[in-house]
Amino acid sequence: MLHPLVIANWKMNIPSGGISSWIQNEMISNKNDEEDFENKSSYFKFMGIAPPISHLTELKNLFNFGFLGVQDISKYNDGAKTGDISADMVIEKGCSFSILGHSERREFYNETNSIVSEKLRVCIEKDITPVVCIGESLEDYNACKTLDILEMQLKEIFTSISTKKTILIAYEPVWAIGSGKTPSTDEVNNIHQHIKDIVQSVANIEAINVIYGGSVNCENAKSFFQQTNIDGALIGGASLNGKDFLGIYNDFLETL
Repeated sequence: MLHPLVIANWKMNIPSGGISSWIQNEMISNKNDEEDFENKSSYFKFMGIAPPISHLTELKNLFNFGFLGVQDISKYNDGAKTGDISADMVIEKGCSFSILGHSERREFYNETNSIVSEKLRVCIEKDITPVVCIGESLEDYNACKTLDILEMQLKEIFTSISTKKTILIAYEPVWAIGSGKTPSTDEVNNIHQHIKDIVQSVANIEAINVIYGGSVNCENAKSFFQQTNIDGALIGGASLNGKDFLGIYNDFLETL
């Protein structure tokens, strides 16, 4: 089963000029290979977009050849949970994946690893591809505690999880998000292998893809994608420009 590996996280933003411009003028008009582009489903089969939920319908009508997702999902199925979006609502909107545990959710909404684990179980039950975010602070990075922090997060989220479905994990160093700073590609490559090893030691998961997020842009994307343990990317700011995002996506395709 295919799932997105290069994911645009628009957060609470809309691309300049609107979604129609992002799709029609920036994405499609800058796709040079006409023959390949005729088969949109094949070309965009690894691309995912997670817009603000208010724009899902508009995006679905324009972008019907990739994966649509949400930036969060409720751990509850229904009921008096003001502001929550249930898994069934997400599916009804045509979404196939959900970001879970992004550092901004942890910072502003006090989400814990336990809550992320509950949401992960909901995604597995409802056949929604989870994109589980983990990462360390700058203080932990400077203290050489990255692996310890990630191991703690992973064990609290994944222990006893069992599924034959593919799980995506997004390693996003908190200090790299939106800062323009990144770890070296070698660092990230080694960390991704560590992530896979830890998850496999505490959970029974048939397939794990680990993608990188944190100041990925047109200049550095290819160097990340060339690493053997980096399976894709979760992209924030750079995804708001359709031309830039398409360039990053093309860099990914070239490394397959």
